[in-house]
Amino acid sequence: MQGTRLLISDLDGTLLGDDESLQRFADWVHPRRTDVRLAYNTGRFYASVCDLVASTPLPPPDAVIGGVGTDVRLFPDGERVDGWPRCLGPWGRPEIRSILAQYRELEPQPDEFQAEFKLSYYAPDLECGFLVELRRRLAASGHVVEVVYSSNRDLDILPAGVDKGSAAAFLASRFGLQPGQVFVAGDTGNDASMFRHGFRGIVVGNAHAELRSLYSPDVYKSDRAYAEGVLDGMQYWLQRRPGATY
Repeated sequence: MQGTRLLISDLDGTLLGDDESLQRFADWVHPRRTDVRLAYNTGRFYASVCDLVASTPLPPPDAVIGGVGTDVRLFPDGERVDGWPRCLGPWGRPEIRSILAQYRELEPQPDEFQAEFKLSYYAPDLECGFLVELRRRLAASGHVVEVVYSSNRDLDILPAGVDKGSAAAFLASRFGLQPGQVFVAGDTGNDASMFRHGFRGIVVGNAHAELRSLYSPDVYKSDRAYAEGVLDGMQYWLQRRPGATY
């Protein structure tokens, strides 16, 4: 595995958004697949990603992290990777859902976006204070969870210790890779956790302010949108230190 690199990218708003850019990214990735492994880290579920691979220029990945980090599968057989999710506390989904039903600000998303380890809501324009109070209320009821708010609209409640970043770290470890060999790309707040594990980060040019506000020597902010931004970021990192492990 020495010398192998892994790109873990969000889909909607990151790789997806411009088909011409996506085709250029696919053309760049294709001849490098012996050296660059590929995983998608998305709010979508596995079947939806399979449909995209079949109907767009999206390259086939080696793995899919779906449901905002709650599901990790190999591609194309769909086999779940053993050992995930690693919940750091109890996950009382029915009780949590009952508490959240008391907030008129939260509208449950359709059943197709819900899962065993994920509760998802539409919640436009929430204030920071609301999220703090929501976490406090849940914790006081014995539910320490991940509260992920993104795009100023989407609210996901996940088990403690489970998010896109922890799932990415789990997958990288399963592939036998060090953080310096891993690249992550995203565009919204639910991608932020991927940038907290020492990976080489890529923020695409169309990203929301919640991600553009990240500042770290490990984060490259492209001025190019969608897949063109991911490609720009990969070229930046790979050319920056030719002798580095990544």
